[in-house]
Amino acid sequence: MEIKNVGSRGTLFTFHDLGIPTNVYVIHTEQHVYIIDTYLGPDIMKPVNQYIEELYSGKPLIIVNSHSHWDHVWGNSLYTSSLIISHTRCKENMRKDGLEELEKHKAYKRGQIILTYPNLTFTDKICFEEDSVLMYHTPGHTEDEISVLDLHDKVLFAGDNLERPIPYLMSKNLNQYINTLEGYLNLDTEIIIGGHTGCEDKNLIRHNLDYVKKVLLGDTTEFESGEYAEYHKTNMAWLSGFVAKKD
Repeated sequence: MEIKNVGSRGTLFTFHDLGIPTNVYVIHTEQHVYIIDTYLGPDIMKPVNQYIEELYSGKPLIIVNSHSHWDHVWGNSLYTSSLIISHTRCKENMRKDGLEELEKHKAYKRGQIILTYPNLTFTDKICFEEDSVLMYHTPGHTEDEISVLDLHDKVLFAGDNLERPIPYLMSKNLNQYINTLEGYLNLDTEIIIGGHTGCEDKNLIRHNLDYVKKVLLGDTTEFESGEYAEYHKTNMAWLSGFVAKKD
């Protein structure tokens, strides 16, 4: 686990158990501590909790699920007494697909996984004004994806909407994805974090946007070789409906 301070009140925890970096992001405010995504289970989240307890003991925790995929929600069961927030469709997807994903990916479990669903959901946005934290619906990678904006530090956590070298496409509504990415470009943000990236700037948004636009237009020759090829091939197969998409 790598720990990086971000801005004046953010902490980025990056794990490598899946072979790719996967992030848990914490925002410490005067009123609450926000934990965005809970990774692979309660055991792997315990060091995050210990870190929070040592620095911010006694403040209420608010858990945020950026979307429903197993590698972002399995640690929810460690926080049954806390507020767990997501988009409404995230909770619906967890109820529909959670047990199947648990069986399919059980090799990655870290601790006993008890599927724990969000207890507060929204469809458009929710703002904790006292903390200057905004959560809002940003469909793209998935239909249930949300983003979290720390208005105080101008930090955007974009979940899996932003990835390297190119994004994984798990929604066929590419126009919707383009609208989300273009919306990111209009934000007053200085640091952008994806679910599997480091701290980025808006160049990553532009790069991901360029890819999604070219997929929509069918102009993808540059992505059919080199570092992009495997990711692009997987995206094209999934969009064509030939194979089940990886998470």
